[in-house]
Amino acid sequence: MNHSPISIIGGGIAGLATAIAAARSGRSATIYEKAKSFEPVGAGLQLGPNAVRALKAIGAWDAVEPITSSPPAICMRDGKSGKLLKHISLGKTFEQRFGQAYRVALRADLHKALLAVASQHSAIEIKLGKDISVEDLDHSNPIVAADGVNSKTRTQYFQSNAAITTTDVAYRALFPKPEINGVDMDCVNLWLCPQSHVVHYPVGQDQKLNIVAITQSALPQTHYANSAGSLRQIINATLDWKEWPLAYVAPLPAWTKGNVTLVGDSAHGTLPYLAQGAAMALEDAAAFAATNFNPEKFFELRAARCTKLHNASLRAGKIYHLVGAAAKARNLALAVMPERSFLAGLNWLYAGA
Repeated sequence: MNHSPISIIGGGIAGLATAIAAARSGRSATIYEKAKSFEPVGAGLQLGPNAVRALKAIGAWDAVEPITSSPPAICMRDGKSGKLLKHISLGKTFEQRFGQAYRVALRADLHKALLAVASQHSAIEIKLGKDISVEDLDHSNPIVAADGVNSKTRTQYFQSNAAITTTDVAYRALFPKPEINGVDMDCVNLWLCPQSHVVHYPVGQDQKLNIVAITQSALPQTHYANSAGSLRQIINATLDWKEWPLAYVAPLPAWTKGNVTLVGDSAHGTLPYLAQGAAMALEDAAAFAATNFNPEKFFELRAARCTKLHNASLRAGKIYHLVGAAAKARNLALAVMPERSFLAGLNWLYAGA
């Protein structure tokens, strides 16, 4: 069995998870992170059953579980009227169906928990302040690029594969959870609006509201000025929005060149409309270890699933953002669809990998 040490470019979720999976498999790993220190980045994220399964596979779930929480349901709402279109319980029945619970967490807390696990492995070395490229590393051993959707490794080493920037912009905020009449603020709430949508749920030890508002660059207060009163209340509860242009990586014919392999967003970064960015990175780590870090087998195991997710995310964005008669038809379809049928459509996502 090959136990060559692995060099990893990037110390985010994908990089840390890959290092943990490597150490668990008996390999040593060195992470090269360009930042001089790890600072909290991002706000909240969702960890579906597939993400929980991957965390268990790499031996990190015990450290991650305490920083997560379990929302009681996903509530899909019409952004113009405020009407509840679909209530999906995330309780016992959901967990039994998919084998794991549905969790949410602060991205910074997930990163901190993974960092703690990595630090416990003597086989993992983390070097901060190292803005390196693949040319700086020993190519006789595996190199893993986990440097994100705007991967320098992908654009320089794989050529002409820059991320594609969309017209959608995500505005993110984190603030004390307000009480809104008629809206269960403990749930994952998804508001479907013309050419936009909003997602929010509480995260962290103090259960602050994590909210993401998608527009075509208009500030949320302006874009949602004519939305349902309850949604306007939530949007207007803060002015501290952080702007995040959305981009994705078009499906690649390969994630490996020579001894260099892309993982996570650098390989298949997609739009966040199915809340699977972190989950796909965690799945990558578990799958790479399952193939004994064989790049070709890893690509064979993961590429079709990641492409399916990418296409499904694009499709979800279009459905969320429908207008006029098409939006009314969508709302009616959601309202009449049995919950079991809705969940059956998620089998490939949450029960897969």
